[in-house]
Amino acid sequence: MVIRMKSSLQYGTATQPLNEFIRSIRLVRDEILMLDQTLLPIEEETLVIRDYRQCIEAIKMLRIRGAPAIGVAAGAAAWLAAMEFEGKGDYLELMHKALDEIEASRPTAVNLFKATQAIRKIIQGNDAGRILEFTENLIDYEIEACKNMGIHGAEEIKGEKLGILTHCNTGSLATVGIGTALGVIRTIAQDRPVHVFVDETRPLLQGARLTTWELMQSGIPCTLITDNMAASVIATGAVDCVITGADRIAANGDSANKIGTYGLSILAKHHDIPLYIVAPESTIDRDTPTGEQIDIEERKPEEVVGFREVRTAPNGCKVYNPAFDVTPAENIAAIITNTGIWHPGS
Repeated sequence: MVIRMKSSLQYGTATQPLNEFIRSIRLVRDEILMLDQTLLPIEEETLVIRDYRQCIEAIKMLRIRGAPAIGVAAGAAAWLAAMEFEGKGDYLELMHKALDEIEASRPTAVNLFKATQAIRKIIQGNDAGRILEFTENLIDYEIEACKNMGIHGAEEIKGEKLGILTHCNTGSLATVGIGTALGVIRTIAQDRPVHVFVDETRPLLQGARLTTWELMQSGIPCTLITDNMAASVIATGAVDCVITGADRIAANGDSANKIGTYGLSILAKHHDIPLYIVAPESTIDRDTPTGEQIDIEERKPEEVVGFREVRTAPNGCKVYNPAFDVTPAENIAAIITNTGIWHPGS
């Protein structure tokens, strides 16, 4: 049987320019404005956060998510804590406790820890202004990093017309710029026709809910598939490369990303197509030698046994729910960063 899926696909270029992107988090006056990603794409609701504990809850509950955006949210949470504790005699003790609480919110994304560690070094007393400046500088860094990842990725990834498969969400919602993997796709799509296959990304459907929404807003042709369709779609020849993000990259290039990425890397290797990881330099954890040392977050069983209060599994069934897996460096064609290209498996 001959499958002709690739020839029937609609390829196209982006209709939305790169200088237009969603603002997942903003710092205004003495509050944080945050787009609640758990409600997308059905509702677009902006949270107004004035307490650092609310910001921690937002990180835990994935109201904000994606390694770069989580790093910014950590800085913003620390800024709110500093404003609350200013003038108190035990300010430093309270701030270090608040930073401990922020770090406990998500264990895998290294950007969060880099933000809190940097803030620990600058706090001395009445530091809200300094922490705000740090966080605003971090936002500027991430916006510029996304732009540069897009440039480097568009130069690295060849082909006049590209079928691309991506996993989870790596766009503006996951960053504070045009995105990491999705930023590369958007940059390519400014000049070349593309078609993007979007894994739905079980169990929380970030691909279905968020990535398709962003791609459609950008005017980029895309097709939503379930995670277990990826092998079949790749086998048709419709996919020229796989592009994903990362939440933590070990010193040897092993990359932790949303659960399912490791499986895609095996499929890509088997079918002789490249898999690219796209992440800013801030996501590389040079203190972690290999992927074996990366702490993988395990989330609540409720995420697997149902979705949005609709139960799909029997009561009492056992659940294993790791949020991430680790793709070994040898399965990665290139890691695309804001400072350049790294070929860890070569």
